[in-house]
Amino acid sequence: PLSPRAPSFALTLLAGENTDTVWNGRWQGTTVSGNQLVLQLQLQGQRITGRLMVGKQSANIVYGKVVGDAFALTTGPIDGHSVDATGRRVGDSIELTIEGVKKPLTLTRLK
Repeated sequence: PLSPRAPSFALTLLAGENTDTVWNGRWQGTTVSGNQLVLQLQLQGQRITGRLMVGKQSANIVYGKVVGDAFALTTGPIDGHSVDATGRRVGDSIELTIEGVKKPLTLTRLK
């Protein structure tokens, strides 16, 4: 089972970068099992709010923080378990690593 603790990480914020426009929006990818995954992000300062949708299930982000090109988040329960994930911006995409899943997922912004 996934632990209820918030994920932690440390990175340096890039000076002068407007992180709101970089992160805000809907990001889409496919899980290793072939389900559609949509991550809806809204940034307020360094705090992330939003929702994670996997297939037909979804949960609100209960903890989320952005530092520079990286973020960490924890959701409410999906399929009985909270989801802990970290991500980082790679060009115009997000590389999302979900705790317990070996391969990172690539998410692209929905227009």
